[in-house]
Amino acid sequence: GAEDPREELLLNLKYKIDETGSIIVYYESFERGVLKELAEAFPDYSQWIDSILTRIVDLYKPFGNFHYYHSSQKGSASVKNVLPAITDLSYEGMEIADGMAASVYFLYICGNYDINESRPAKEEVEKVRKSLIKYCGMDTGGMIHILRALVKEVE
Repeated sequence: GAEDPREELLLNLKYKIDETGSIIVYYESFERGVLKELAEAFPDYSQWIDSILTRIVDLYKPFGNFHYYHSSQKGSASVKNVLPAITDLSYEGMEIADGMAASVYFLYICGNYDINESRPAKEEVEKVRKSLIKYCGMDTGGMIHILRALVKEVE
């Protein structure tokens, strides 16, 4: 397979994340688990990872604890249900529209494809990469829109 991209990802995150302020995530336990795995795999980053773990704020909590609920959520606190319930955004129609598919496609373009399959064509890798960027952009941008909607609600 291809080289492990995680260390380069950590380097970029370290460069882009400020040393102070909150780090907003959606579903904290998953994000913490990934960060702890990265700290184990790349000990040179463990102190930095520990420092950002203390700054995590979970945007899922107001929805998961039912402090805020909209009937359009259909009983779910998933970002896929919350986002269209309180904003005008949706994952509908996206080529990659959920985290599990994103994980599988990411591994696929990193070279972790089935041994019986041929290596993906360069064009296919680029198409999947663009779809992943669009999906991740929706996740990140979606959190910003959810936060803004909550702020507007309490003003």
